[in-house]
Order: sequence, then structure tokens, then C-alpha cells
Amino acid sequence: MIIREGLIELELNSIAKGNGPGRKAPGYYSQAMVISRDLTISVLKNYFYGSFKALDMLGGSGIRGLRIEKECKAEVTINDNNPKALEIIKRNRELNFSKARITSLDASRCIENFYDYIDIDPYGSPVPFLDPALKSIKKYGLIGVTATDLPNLTGTNFKKGIELYHSKIIRNYYSHESGLRALISFIIKRSAEYELALRPILSFYGGYYYRIFFKVEKGSKKLEKNLDYIQSLNYLSRNKELGPIWIGNIHDTNFIKNLIIEDYMQNSEKIKKYKEIFLNENILFFYSLEELSKKFKRNIPKIDEFISYLKDLGYSASRTQFSNIGIKTNASFVTLRKIFNERFIK
Repeated sequence: MIIREGLIELELNSIAKGNGPGRKAPGYYSQAMVISRDLTISVLKNYFYGSFKALDMLGGSGIRGLRIEKECKAEVTINDNNPKALEIIKRNRELNFSKARITSLDASRCIENFYDYIDIDPYGSPVPFLDPALKSIKKYGLIGVTATDLPNLTGTNFKKGIELYHSKIIRNYYSHESGLRALISFIIKRSAEYELALRPILSFYGGYYYRIFFKVEKGSKKLEKNLDYIQSLNYLSRNKELGPIWIGNIHDTNFIKNLIIEDYMQNSEKIKKYKEIFLNENILFFYSLEELSKKFKRNIPKIDEFISYLKDLGYSASRTQFSNIGIKTNASFVTLRKIFNERFIK
């Protein structure tokens, strides 16, 4: 079957449908990941000026690398060491008259050359692929990282989370944000071993995966500052330690403000809505209206009405991508209790 995504046509043997990762197979293509790839194209087109060298470490069907080449005018290498996947990638390269270079390296062991952008989009954990990428990324380049093993990052597989990401994640209403911050923490600590100071410029929770874009910088002061933002927290739950996690910004607001999303992409309208959320999402953790309602013994208020009321009082307040009933705000718990008791009595 032939499908179209972005400006690329793709010949596929099968499509992983639904909201989960589906089954891993040679030439793997996930329909649910289209928004992740649209987001990747938007980030790269807004970050790089002119041509740049990009590596798609785990090519699968080749769609991500082919889109980066055509839509971002990049010099692209697509890598996959599965022979069947390589056949599919070559077929799709021909279908799109692409000049992408194709390699068959073990991405967990070796990468050739140096790149301005490296994309790590595995089926599962990105951990095995970080070291080769960190050895081959250029200064001021970008690394895009996907993790689909959210049970390991959100406290469901508690011991595995400690083994893989060296972080204790408590399973609760904010565990998806905790998990994303644990992933950022792990990657930043690993990058410090290579004297690189990675900084997240955009972080996305896609329901069953995380997608984070890191700017690559160097310098001892930036490294030290990064490590200062990696902390364990013990005040969120009594007698339970959370972390270590990244407590710094998960988005670069200046980059997000100037992010241009082109209308031709399938998820352009969705990404524009996410952009508004990203701009106000750097506050550490959020309040769940459901949890607050339980504590204060009140009905759950309408989220937009509650946000509007907080803003009228002079507080910052916005939705969060981590929960449909979550609010990011600088208002204190005491203030929220007062609002519930005085304004939202029903």
C-alpha cells in the first residue's frame, strides 16, 4: 500500500494503527506518531537556517529521514541494521527520488561521521542509543529523543525505572510529568560525561511516548548549572522520595514563541494548540482539579472557567499536556483552597 505523509509518499507492508506502539516489525510505521514527525519537521525548520547534516539512527520505513530531507532541505543519512527494513527504506528512497545516504550500522554501537541533528526514535527505551549519538553530535546541534517505555518511566515498573533511568518515580496523577523529567535528567547526566550541556527546547507527551528535543552546548558553567537542576524531591509524598528528576524548564519559551507551524502538515492545528500550552508549562508540576475537588469536598469546576478566574486574580494559569484536568499555576495551595471555598461552592 502507498500512503502520503507530509511531502513524502511511502510504500508499506503494514501500518501500526491505534494509540499504542503496536508490534515491532521491519520497516515499522506508526500512524499515531505522525504528530511526532510533524513536530520534528517544525522544530528543525525553525532551528536550522540553510542546509544541515541529519541522521535518522533507526530508520524503520525511512519516513522520518525522508521527510527531513525533503521538507527541511537537509543532507540525510538513514540507518537501520535490519535487512528487511533496509529493503523498504531503499524502495521508499527510489519512490521519492531521494538522495539520502543509507547505512546498516548497529546504532547502539557505532555511528559514522558528525551530524547537526541526530534523531533517536526507538521501539522502547532510547538508553542504548545515547552514547553513540553523544559522540557524534556537533556543538549547537540538536538531538531528538523518543521513549515509548513509559511504564518504566512513570512508576508502573518501579524497579525497571531505577535500573534504566536511575530514578524513583511515584505512580500518581503527575507521574507523566515526573517520567518526562526523569528522562531529561538521565540524558543530561549522560551527556555531561561527554562534556556536553544539553538543554531541552521542546518536550512533548504523546499519550504513550515522550518526545524531547535537546540543544547541544558546551562549557563548564552550563554543565554545572544543568546538574544543579537535577534533584530528588521528598515533599510531594510523605516518606517517599521522588527522583532524581530535572526541575528546570522543559521548553525554551523564546524558541516556542517563534515556532512557525506550516499549514500543509496533517497535525498543524493540533501543534498550534500545543504551542500555547508549551508557552506556559515550565512551572514544576501541576494541580489536578479532580484531586483538589476530593480534598476540598467540592464538585470539579470547569477547567477553562477556573483558569480564567485565576488569571483575573493576577496569577499565571494554563492547561498542561500531561492531564486534561491539570492546571499549571503559580497560585499556592492555600489560595486554591480559598478559591474553591468561595467561588466554586457547588
